[in-house]
Amino acid sequence: MALARLVARIERTLYVHYEDSFIYFFEPNFEELPTELIIHLFKYLNPSDRSAAALVCRAWYYAYRYPEFLRAACLHIHDVEFVDNGHPLKGLLTSFRYYTDVRVTKVVFGSRSEFWSEFGWAIETLTLDNCVVWKHKLISILKHMPRLRSLNIHNCPDLFKSWKLVENITVSWLLVLPQLRHLSLARNNRFQEFHFDYLVNMAPNLESLDISECFSSIEARQRILMLNHVLEYVRVNRARLRHLFIGGIPVDNLFLRGLADIRGLTLHGLGLMVCEKIPNNELWQCGIIDLLRAQTQLTHLDLSKSLALNDYSLIQISRSIPQLETLILNRCWMVTDYGITAIKSLVRLRHIDLTNCERITDAGLIGGLFTHNRKNVRRLYLGLLTNMSDAALTKVSFEFCNLVVLDLGGCSNSINDLSVQYIFYHMTRLQELNLDCCAKVSDAGITGVDMEEKAFAIWDIELSFSISDLTGLRSLTLAGCYKITDVSFGRCFHFRELKELSLARLLQITDRGIEQLVLGCPSLELVDFSECRTITDRCIEIVAKCEPRLTTLKLQNCPLLTDQAMGYIIENCQVLRTLNIRGCHQISSYAETWVRSAVKTLRHLQGNTREEL
Repeated sequence: MALARLVARIERTLYVHYEDSFIYFFEPNFEELPTELIIHLFKYLNPSDRSAAALVCRAWYYAYRYPEFLRAACLHIHDVEFVDNGHPLKGLLTSFRYYTDVRVTKVVFGSRSEFWSEFGWAIETLTLDNCVVWKHKLISILKHMPRLRSLNIHNCPDLFKSWKLVENITVSWLLVLPQLRHLSLARNNRFQEFHFDYLVNMAPNLESLDISECFSSIEARQRILMLNHVLEYVRVNRARLRHLFIGGIPVDNLFLRGLADIRGLTLHGLGLMVCEKIPNNELWQCGIIDLLRAQTQLTHLDLSKSLALNDYSLIQISRSIPQLETLILNRCWMVTDYGITAIKSLVRLRHIDLTNCERITDAGLIGGLFTHNRKNVRRLYLGLLTNMSDAALTKVSFEFCNLVVLDLGGCSNSINDLSVQYIFYHMTRLQELNLDCCAKVSDAGITGVDMEEKAFAIWDIELSFSISDLTGLRSLTLAGCYKITDVSFGRCFHFRELKELSLARLLQITDRGIEQLVLGCPSLELVDFSECRTITDRCIEIVAKCEPRLTTLKLQNCPLLTDQAMGYIIENCQVLRTLNIRGCHQISSYAETWVRSAVKTLRHLQGNTREEL
């Protein structure tokens, strides 16, 4: 009520006099709202919506510059020539805002740039992904970042290839970053002991270390030596280290026992890939069991791709780690219903991932997940559980009513029109929903119209529901749901916050349905029409004209598209960054070149013409 009175007070009142009567017109003047109130309202928006709202007026732009909002934004520099007089650095160097999170991908660092000396003082998170950089350039960049708290160097092989143990230099760089708390070297296969020592010595207060998916292309002997070197670092710095992630690296029992034997090590986050078989009759000799017994303070545990992880490990987890909030068991094929039943005692779980655990059936789900204490769970991933029935999925919708993310991709046996009805009724807080390859879902289930069996039927009262009940939906995947037609778009798709929509492999959608879709979903940023045989140039024209925030458009294997569709994209898509037209054989090479040169913001173009490197 106070907010309504405040808005009413700042409205401009316009009136027209007709003899003895007055006709009033009210024009809202929202730019005169107090800055504190605008900031409070902006907190309910995601970063992309706040960025769009900042263009409305100067007052909203000043509210957008609130430090908390600037921290949530990420500056992503991708595949450009990193020079001060080129795009985008030329524009950035003249701006008067700062960036706390900077991500650089596919960039070759060459000449000296003023960017780092200008913005480095505010950077707290720096990510270098698939970049060409060498040691001295890296050090010259990092020396401008006294506030750096997180450094991520991913898949940068040239850095370690050119980094020699003994170098012919006259000046030795001794860089110390006292604020650095997290270091990630994920997906690097070539770094050695002296590389690792130099980087970790830069961070005397390091608390989190990530070397996931490293050492995949080196021989086993060298991998074991590197793992032992990392283990020694953990042993020396056990007092302050709180997070260790080595997922994607096959570790043996000796490494696990060595990690478990480190006294005084208290981890809160752990990522492992257990590949050595666990003996059922000699659990006391098993390193993973000892490690789980020792780390009782874990809140995040990621055991993805642990092909040797069995039920006894899950039983130990449930007994030893009562404070666990995140449990990821993606592709743990040896886990069965017996082990899943044991996790019912983990009442603090907020994130559960059982994707592709193919041995889990309804018995395990009912015994382990449905325990009447799952109101705190926000993310649930049950993709590719082929043995889950529709009855179990109905139970999921009852128990996990506060979910924000639900992934049911590939569960074609359990997802049908009736089961999705219960999802729409109970899970109204969903923001991300994945129904990929759920081929039994049709217009009846999406809209709740013409259902053979109603979701609720008591005496003469029958109720059904539709996907429109998920008003806060931001990401929706319906790829492979080939029974869905234009009917669903016209009746139910009214999502003001929807950002990502995948309609790949839908064979019955036309331009009429697309027109209704974009009118109800004006905030789309990613649209996927891959392998939609009925998508025409008219459909692309509608999307391009009605979705001004579109950044990613996937049109792979759409045979009806021609050069005319590219013209619509050039004319209307002002912020497009990614375009996939591979397999669209009616689009000429001239049109591809035209799009590449005309759309200035385009960074990824996957076409039929092979690009010359």
